Amino acid sequence: MSLPARLRPILPTVLKGMAGLLFAALTACQDVASGQFEGAETHLDPRIDEASGLAASIRQPGLYWAHNDSRAFFDSQPTEPLFYAIDAQGQVQGELWVDGLKPYDWEAISAFRWKDRSYLVIGDVGDNRARRGRGVRLDVVEEPQKITGQMTRKPAWTLRLSYADGPRDAEAMAVDGKEKAVYILTKRDVPARLYRAPLLPGKGGTARLDYLGEIVPLDAPLTTGMPSELKVLPFTHQPTDMAFAPDGSEVAVLTYAHLYVFARKPGQSWLDALRGTPRVIDLP
Repeated sequence: MSLPARLRPILPTVLKGMAGLLFAALTACQDVASGQFEGAETHLDPRIDEASGLAASIRQPGLYWAHNDSRAFFDSQPTEPLFYAIDAQGQVQGELWVDGLKPYDWEAISAFRWKDRSYLVIGDVGDNRARRGRGVRLDVVEEPQKITGQMTRKPAWTLRLSYADGPRDAEAMAVDGKEKAVYILTKRDVPARLYRAPLLPGKGGTARLDYLGEIVPLDAPLTTGMPSELKVLPFTHQPTDMAFAPDGSEVAVLTYAHLYVFARKPGQSWLDALRGTPRVIDLP
């Protein structure tokens, strides 16, 4: 998540509290998907100082895969292709290094099953200035069977995705395992726009992100419990993550201020669900 230049002076103060807040909120987002949301307090491991994505492990329930945001916006050093397996208290239980990856702007991670195996989908989908003309990228990695210590994997496949109507910035991504499709929710459009693309490898390793439509405006007012620094920011409504319930009954969307949980009826599309009336949860 990147800030405009005029807001960078307050960045250290904001990020000091945001890493823990984001993990708590992202955990809630994923726990809604697993039916385990309780809003428990967490203390994030200091190695994860700008949590940008979180996915519940399929191999080992109770663990989550997390990664830091790409640092190129603030730091000349490239981000390492490193993922952390963390428990519900935010403590690291293992590290996964992905060989051959060169992150541009990592923003999201999700998980799904295919052919009796579990996979992680890494969303290199950030585009702060909407100028990635060659499109964004998904890297798919098989989840380790035993999650502990230092682990290494190579990507199972990579997909380069192009938006049907031109480049967009996004941080919110979710995978529908039954459809074998990835959904991306844009960040800077108001209302946010939902896109869909096939997830499995195709010819040439490319696919198109088809525009589905706009979701309901995420305009709930700021309430108590937010750090004072965040209340002055103009983009607290922007989607920063998204998760689907494994049974398809709910979709959760995270912003800088709230967690929105939308119910989904049997047979209803994700877009129609995201046009309904959500349950709004303040960040911890």
